Amino acid sequence: MTSTILKTLPVIGGLILSPIVSACECLWEGPFKSVYPDTDLVVYGEVRSAQGNGFDLVIDTILQGSEYRDEIRIWGKKDDLCRPDANEFPPGSRWVMALKRIENPPEDAFDPFKANISFGRQDDFSLSSCGVYWLPVKQQRVSGNILDGSRWQYLDSKKTPIIMPVFEAWMRSILPDAAIAEAAKPQTRARQLLNETKIHLWEEQRNPLPDAEDLDFRPPSRLDDIAPPAEGDASNETE
Repeated sequence: MTSTILKTLPVIGGLILSPIVSACECLWEGPFKSVYPDTDLVVYGEVRSAQGNGFDLVIDTILQGSEYRDEIRIWGKKDDLCRPDANEFPPGSRWVMALKRIENPPEDAFDPFKANISFGRQDDFSLSSCGVYWLPVKQQRVSGNILDGSRWQYLDSKKTPIIMPVFEAWMRSILPDAAIAEAAKPQTRARQLLNETKIHLWEEQRNPLPDAEDLDFRPPSRLDDIAPPAEGDASNETE
């Protein structure tokens, strides 16, 4: 009995003396629509490189706010900070991100001897994990819970990704929430083909944001009426 107690004491002592791992605590702030208005910068861009808990993003399009640099440093998870892990954003991946500028960082925010692990530097940016602050973009399609979603749910695989020109038009207040809600619903094959054709045309013209009158958005009451063209009929929409 005495021997067992003596063997157990070092284990207990180790647990008492070991540092307590702090966990992030925050209230869920909601989908992208709910969080982005209160951020300093909303951008679409590509991750160029990543080290430690930070990564560099090359800006393609500024959707809200202003920034004079073409490339910005974004800092992720460190200790108990409510941020996502930086390794979730590998080089080459593309994202829409709603960012907060780091202003007046604490004195120990940046350690030059551990430059890759940091709170962040003045005028860098941080990414919060307390809401849908980032949206993945693949092949010019934006995924994620833009308008709604369950608590702590960043991505809903049941929703159809939104083509970038439509998302950007929504960000510019050219299209209403109803356009995003309808576009996120499961699509017919005819609508998918039409969207792919328009993406191809917009990319050829190098114009990511078409004029409002060129957008083929129809109210939800009419989207269900879409049907593939009859054989032999020519479609002006795909010419």
